Amino acid sequence: MKTLVYRHLKIFLKSPSNIILSFLSSLVIISLYFLFIRDFTIKAVNEYGFISNYTNLFVDRLMTSGLLIVIGATSVLSIIFIFVRDNYTGTIKDFLVSPISYLKIIYSYFIAALIVSTIITIIAYISIEIFFIYYYNDYSSIIININSLITILLSNIIASLLILIIALGITNFNSFATFQTLYGVIIGFFTGVYIPIGYYPKVIRNIFFYFPLCQTTSILRNIKTNTITTKILSNYPYNIHYILYDTFGIHLTINNKEVILGRQIIMVIIMLIILNLVLILLAKIKKDQLTILS
Repeated sequence: MKTLVYRHLKIFLKSPSNIILSFLSSLVIISLYFLFIRDFTIKAVNEYGFISNYTNLFVDRLMTSGLLIVIGATSVLSIIFIFVRDNYTGTIKDFLVSPISYLKIIYSYFIAALIVSTIITIIAYISIEIFFIYYYNDYSSIIININSLITILLSNIIASLLILIIALGITNFNSFATFQTLYGVIIGFFTGVYIPIGYYPKVIRNIFFYFPLCQTTSILRNIKTNTITTKILSNYPYNIHYILYDTFGIHLTINNKEVILGRQIIMVIIMLIILNLVLILLAKIKKDQLTILS
């Protein structure tokens, strides 16, 4: 399987456009925030009574946390695209001639996608942290950085599994290309990054609650804004603080009930297990189909 992972990464790196577009996509996502979303979000936060010297810092921590999840979620597409192409051209059938199971072949794409997305996201994370140090003189502690990176890794694992599962169900090369475009547009809305999740109707919010990347976005936002919250809570009424955090997706609610951080982490782990089981099941079905066709 190591050989296959190396092969996928080599194909990815062989084309300079893949690397450029991956980093350009991250740059575009961050630029969209600073050019179009930031001022609106700061104004919206102030309307909830958050009048503080920490407003800009709070909003930037809040939003860049969400952007990191989106960057990780979109950067897996390039490797999964290689899987779809290999599947479409019949290259995967050639792999089956070697003594390796179909499931390991599938997971080789997952590992390659995870490696690429994690590297890109870590680079973005370091760049964002440098921005906070330079612009705000705000340093994240070692514990916060470790917890943040673990959350980002979990999020990238989920994104890699999710897209690979979808790719297994797509047999048409052009269909996946269309899905890629659509996914890149809507993922920011599904995670409550482009529009605060509290602005959606209750039914939509309840649906998005079960989207795993919405959970990881909330967890990362919680980690990154916690120290700022501690600094301002003494002069900030809890009832307004609760509404603000609920509206901007730091805390998630289901049927108007707040879900604590510990339960969110358990949900993410359960979702990881479910996605793995679904991937294994679909891989088995796909393997049986290939056996029949051959």
